[in-house]
Amino acid sequence: MSLVYTIFVPHPPLLVPEVGKGEERKCQASLDSYREISNRIAQAGVETVILVSPHAPLVKDGMTLVVDDNIQGSFAQFGAPQVSLSLATDLLVIEQFRNLSGIIPIQGSIDHGAFVPLYFLQEAGWKGKVVLLGMPLEHPEDYGLRIGQILEELPGRYALVASGDLSHRLREDGPYGFASAGPEFDQFIVKTLQRDTRKITDLPADLVEEAGECGYRSLLLALAAKEGAPEVLSYEGPFGVGYLVADLYHSSPLPQWARRCLATYLEKGEEGVLDLPAPLTSEFSVRRGCFVTLKQGGNLRGCIGTTEPWQENLALEIQHNAIAAGTQDPRFRPVRGEELDSLSFTVDVLGELEKIDGPEELDPWRYGVVVRQRGKSGLLLPHLEGVDTVAEQISIAQQKAGIYEGSVELWRFEVKRHYE
Repeated sequence: MSLVYTIFVPHPPLLVPEVGKGEERKCQASLDSYREISNRIAQAGVETVILVSPHAPLVKDGMTLVVDDNIQGSFAQFGAPQVSLSLATDLLVIEQFRNLSGIIPIQGSIDHGAFVPLYFLQEAGWKGKVVLLGMPLEHPEDYGLRIGQILEELPGRYALVASGDLSHRLREDGPYGFASAGPEFDQFIVKTLQRDTRKITDLPADLVEEAGECGYRSLLLALAAKEGAPEVLSYEGPFGVGYLVADLYHSSPLPQWARRCLATYLEKGEEGVLDLPAPLTSEFSVRRGCFVTLKQGGNLRGCIGTTEPWQENLALEIQHNAIAAGTQDPRFRPVRGEELDSLSFTVDVLGELEKIDGPEELDPWRYGVVVRQRGKSGLLLPHLEGVDTVAEQISIAQQKAGIYEGSVELWRFEVKRHYE
C-alpha cells in the first residue's frame, strides 16, 4: 500500500508520565496532540514505522540506518528504568534502504528521540515493526524523496515519523537561554506549514543555527517524502523549547475512490461504473461539491469539479467529476488506461459558499473564491502555486468567468484537500 502517514513530533522525555511525574501537565497541549496523532496512526493499520531521529548516531555526509533484527531501549537515564521498549525491525525495508547512496549501516539502540514517539504509539495500541534512521545533516529533501519513492514500491502500510524539537532558545530560563531567532524560527515554521510548505526551505542558515533547533532537517525530509495538506495539531514552548505536533500527510479513501471510478470507466465504460458499489462510510454520504485533480509528473493532467453538489452524495459527486477530469477537460486529451499508474489523484471537498462584503474577507491560502456578475461566474480554489495575493486570486477568477470590468459579487468557501 506504500506510505500512508507522515508526522512531525517532539521528543521531550518529560512527556512520558513515568518521567515527567506531573511536569508533563505543563505541556498538556503537546500531550493531547501526541495521543491524538498516535491514535490516528494506530487506526490507519500502519504495519511499520520509519522513524527519523536527531539523537540517533549522525554523520556529516549521509544517514545512519540501524540494521539489527531487534532494537531495544529504556528510560533509565531519565529516572524511569521500568519504561522500556523492544521492537522487531522491518528487514525488507532495511534491505531496500541499504541500497540508497549515503546510507551507513550501524548497530544501535532506541535513543530518546525515537523512544518518545514509539512510547505513545504503543500506548495507542500500535503493534508493528520499526526502522530507525539518523537525521541527515545535509540534503534532507533528497533523502526524503528517495525514501518516499522506495516505500511507494513496497507492499506494506508505512508511517514516517520525523522526530525533532524546534528552537531551544525561547526563554531566558530555557536550556540555552533566549535568542530572538528562537521565536522567529518557530513562528515561521508553524505559519508556513499551514500555508505554503515550499517556503520552509527559504530560512537563512544563520537563523536556523541561532535558533538552536534539532528538528529542522527531520521536518524537511518528511515533507519531501510525500505531498500532503499539513495540519498543525499543537505548538507550545513552556520550558523554552518549541514543541510542534503536526500531521503532514495521510492517505485518504476519497482520491482512491476517484482513481477506481476512472479506471473502471476506461476499462468497462458507463455500464461498469453503474455496477461499482459506492462506499457507505459517513465521509462519503454527505452532500458536497468537490474537485478532482489529476497530475502526471507534477504537471496538471485534468481537473473538473462542482461548486455545489449535484449528486445525492459525495461518493457519486467524486465519481462523476473523476470521470470528467480524465475524459472531458478541454485542455487535455482524454486519459488512456495505460496512463493511470503514472497519475496522482487529489480530491478537494468544498465547504458551504459564504457571501462576503469585500476582498478584505479573503485569504488565498485559506479560502477559495467565486466571483459573479450578471449570470457569469468564475471560481478559484485556495492554496494554489503562484497565487499569493487576494488581488491575484480575484483577477484570475474574473478571467475564468470572462468578467473584465465592473463590480462583482464575492463568495468564499473553505476546502479540505485529500491525497491518495
